[in-house]
Amino acid sequence: MRTNSDLKQRAESVMRLMDQRDELTLDIKAAFDAAKSVGFNAQAMRKAVSIARMDKAKRVSHDQAQLDLEVYLAEIEGRVMEAAE
Repeated sequence: MRTNSDLKQRAESVMRLMDQRDELTLDIKAAFDAAKSVGFNAQAMRKAVSIARMDKAKRVSHDQAQLDLEVYLAEIEGRVMEAAE
């Protein structure tokens, strides 16, 4: 049987986890700000980190979408794409 005490304990646990997440979010922001302060492009770094963290299937899908984007953009701009080796 669930009790109010059980609900309260679970809610408190969730709130602690959310507080930890908020702290980590601030730490991550500070790390990107520090990188930016020494000359790195924080937006590009965020994207690179995001891509590097992808699992294999998602990365393959992302890479294919990037290739499609390059092909489409080259066609729109009238550029010739070099054949992949």
